[in-house]
Amino acid sequence: MKVLKQTTRLIALSIIALTASCSDGVKETTYEVPTSYNFQNASYGGQIDRLNMLAELESYLKTANESGVIDASTAKAMYANEGYTWASEAFALEQPTKDLKSKTFSDEQAVIELLIDELADLSVNGTLTTSADGEKTYLFNENGFEPIQLIAKGIMGSCFYYQGTSVYLSDAKMDVDNDVDALVDNEYTNMQHHFDESFGYLGAPVEFSIANTDGGVYWGKYAKKTINGGLETIDHLMYDGFILGRAAIDNEDYETRDEAIGTIRAEWEMIPVAAALHYLNGAIDDIADDALRNHALSEAIAFISALKYNAEASISATEVDAIIASLGTNLYEVTPEVINETRTSLAAAFGITNTADY
Repeated sequence: MKVLKQTTRLIALSIIALTASCSDGVKETTYEVPTSYNFQNASYGGQIDRLNMLAELESYLKTANESGVIDASTAKAMYANEGYTWASEAFALEQPTKDLKSKTFSDEQAVIELLIDELADLSVNGTLTTSADGEKTYLFNENGFEPIQLIAKGIMGSCFYYQGTSVYLSDAKMDVDNDVDALVDNEYTNMQHHFDESFGYLGAPVEFSIANTDGGVYWGKYAKKTINGGLETIDHLMYDGFILGRAAIDNEDYETRDEAIGTIRAEWEMIPVAAALHYLNGAIDDIADDALRNHALSEAIAFISALKYNAEASISATEVDAIIASLGTNLYEVTPEVINETRTSLAAAFGITNTADY
């Protein structure tokens, strides 16, 4: 299991000139903007803890794919971090005090726990499905949905993506003290810290770029799917979003900060879109293989569902639900035509015409 560590690095700085309007006309503000998220007082340890907590939870849930029996109370204790002793390397020195449940979108917390209950029951009473080549084994419910993927990817969307795009970049979180002469714990301002926490939920290294995609986990891992479709999502998200936005905060340039927040929300949104298209394509390719098809569709469904949790979402929650519903209620009965319809609807909503490239 990969252990995440928060790091900052000193690298060459580039200087950009930013022009901002003001009551006196136009002023030119010049300040240094790094080429990676290498801010020396960046702090997002709590987010790294949650990424590692989901990794350990997901690892436990996946034992069901190897005939392991899942204890619902144990999985729920991990989700809420109540009465569970974490065993992964990430927490070898200190147990985490954070949790996943309280940061999950409120309406989805019960959904996650119901899926845990379903998985626990299936791990005792269900039947594993093996791929045609005998290499992959998954545990599905009677309609072909895979609880493990719906739980793990569901938390990615309703917790990490929700917090990263909608909570920590909200007006409430940005309308806080940013007095660089009165640092919290002598480290950072409240505004800097909230912005860092949004970055932490991305699960990306500080030097993340299209040219350097190593080291990403969860959203940082799946961001690579955007490259397949020819999108420049990663570079825009990092350079025009997180890096520029943090530099703007450091220099009290709030107009540029707000523009960067808009970029973050727009570019991060393309990651679940690209990931969903990737798995819909995979489901069409493996249409005759129950294991591979249903696994891919379960992942696609969870990624599409994530689109509901962006404060500036391009499509409404009702439209998201309609796209998912187009796949039907039984994945064992889905056809290539149905999957293609879902793929086309999703792509059209985001102006994508090269769906097969994903």
